[in-house]
Amino acid sequence: MGDFKASVVAYEVQKSFANKFFSNKTVAKSLIDDTSGNLLDNLYLLLYVFTKNKKESEKTTRNIIKISIKLGMLQRGEKFSLEEKDCLIQIQKNLRAVAMTLISFYQVDFTYDRNFVIKYLTELETLLKNLISNHLTDKSVGRVEQIFGVVKTPEFLDSVYVPKKNSEMREIMGKVVSDLNCCLEAGIL
Repeated sequence: MGDFKASVVAYEVQKSFANKFFSNKTVAKSLIDDTSGNLLDNLYLLLYVFTKNKKESEKTTRNIIKISIKLGMLQRGEKFSLEEKDCLIQIQKNLRAVAMTLISFYQVDFTYDRNFVIKYLTELETLLKNLISNHLTDKSVGRVEQIFGVVKTPEFLDSVYVPKKNSEMREIMGKVVSDLNCCLEAGIL
């Protein structure tokens, strides 16, 4: 399934972004940790099995990394207004709620509610786009749209949660759920 490593991509993005905007390498290195890297690696595998397209899977994972790092750097650089900080807190709460919901749907059979997940993912996408539109380029907004254009589709969600629809994705989702639990316990999500 390729030699793609999310942690390598994250470091490249951190370095590039830090050099352009903050020139402090310790800030860049602190923006992604091993737990997040494992989650992103398994998410990449999940996307790869779904799309059967290495390039598209890498693009989506890279976009997640780029947006995450840019948000982290904007936050650490104190670039957000009070209102935007409140929006960021709401995004973090929604992300945590989505993560716990995805875990629950995986662990408890017959609880999966596609419309519920799509609603929360759509709300998360809107909040993210509103937050970054004042600080980042339209290209970054497009990255957010690209990410959610894949992960909130009924086909993707059903492939993960509908029993026996895609056993390979279901198996990888078990690793993603484990990684999500680790991120929640570590306070990353």
